[in-house]
Amino acid sequence: MRSMPMKPAIKSLRIQNLFSFGEMASPIALGPLNILIGPNGSGKSNFIGVLNLLKGIPRDFADAIADAGGISECLWKGLETPTALLEVVANPPHLKIPVRYQVSFARKSKKFAIVSESLKSDGERKPRPLFEYKNGESILYRSNGETLVEDETDSQQSVLSRLQDSKNYPEITYLGRLFRAFRLYSDWEFGQTSKVRDSYQADAKTDFLEEDISNLGLMLNRWLSDPEVKEDLLRDLKAFYEDAEDLRMSIVGGLVDIRLEEKKRISIPANRLSDGTLRWLALLTILLHPAPPPVVCLEEPELGLHPDAIRLLGELLIEASKRTQLIVTTHSDSLVDQFTKIPEAVVVFEKQEGSTVLKRLNGKQLSSWLERYSLGQLWRTGEIGGNRF
Repeated sequence: MRSMPMKPAIKSLRIQNLFSFGEMASPIALGPLNILIGPNGSGKSNFIGVLNLLKGIPRDFADAIADAGGISECLWKGLETPTALLEVVANPPHLKIPVRYQVSFARKSKKFAIVSESLKSDGERKPRPLFEYKNGESILYRSNGETLVEDETDSQQSVLSRLQDSKNYPEITYLGRLFRAFRLYSDWEFGQTSKVRDSYQADAKTDFLEEDISNLGLMLNRWLSDPEVKEDLLRDLKAFYEDAEDLRMSIVGGLVDIRLEEKKRISIPANRLSDGTLRWLALLTILLHPAPPPVVCLEEPELGLHPDAIRLLGELLIEASKRTQLIVTTHSDSLVDQFTKIPEAVVVFEKQEGSTVLKRLNGKQLSSWLERYSLGQLWRTGEIGGNRF
C-alpha cells in the first residue's frame, strides 16, 4: 500500500463551554492517530460532535447548530449564560504555514449568534492577522498590509462560508475546504433491513465512502479495478473471512449488486452476508484508500467484529494514519492493546465537576509499566484512567 508521511490536518483543538466541555477546557494536541477512550458519557461522542460542527461551519453554521439540537442544547450547562469557544490550529492543504482559527458563539434573543471570529497565521514569530469579526464589524487583512471592512455581515454565518476566493483569500478558502472534507463514520446499520444490503444506484460518487455507506458497492468496485488496492483488499478480506476468495460487483438495470465469492465458486449476495463482514468491507474501503480525506473519524469500529480481527484492525488503523488523520473512539481494551508501542496515540476522556477533561498518554511516564503489561491491561486495571469504577 502506498503511504507518505503527512502533517496532521488539525494540530490542536480547544473546546470551551460546548456540549460537555466546560469553561476551563485546555487545548488538546492531535496527532496522525488519535484513539479516544473513556467511560460512557465522558464526552467522546461530543468530541466527534464538535468535529461535525467544524465540518458544517463553511456550509451553514446556523444549520449545523440546529442539526446538533439547537444553541440551547449545544451550550455547556455548567454556566447560566455561557459563550462557547472553538479554537483550531490547522494545516490546510496548499498552505505552507498553519493557521489559527477561533470562533465564539452564544444564545442571543433565544437564537444562535456568532460573538467573535478570527483567523491568523500560526508558526511565525509574529502571527499575521487574516480576518477578524467583533462588535458586529468584519475586517479582512491583505498580505500587502491593506484592510477591507465587509459591508454586510451575517451573525449566524462564518467567514468560511462567505468567502470562497483562493486567489485573494487563500487561508480562508483552504481552511473552509479542509473542514468540509471531514468524514465522520458512525451509527452504521447492517441488520437484515438495512439499505446497505440492497442493490446500489450505479451513478453514486466514488471519491470516498459516503458517511451513510450508501455507495459501498461502487467503492468496492473501484478498488477491485485498482491492482494495488485490490491486492490489499482481498488479502485483508481473506484474513478476516477464511473462505473468501473474491468480490464481484455486477451492474444490472442501473443497480450495483455486491457478491462475495467463497471457495468452490459459492456466491453470496450482500443480503446474506453477516453484519461483521459488511462492516469489515466498509472499514477496508476507508482504511485502504490511497488518497483519503484529510480527517476521518470512526466511532467504535470494532463493533460486530470477531476478537481475532481486532489485531488486524489495529494494524490497518496505524497504516492508514500515515495517509490521513484518524480520530477513533473505542470501548475495546483489545483494540487499545494494539497501540502498546505507541501509547501517545491514546487520549483519555474523563468527567470532572461536570466537564469533560482530556489527557494524552505519555509513553515515557508509562515505560516501566509497559515492560510488564499491555496498554489494554493498564486501562482495565485503572492505571491510565478512563474508567467508570
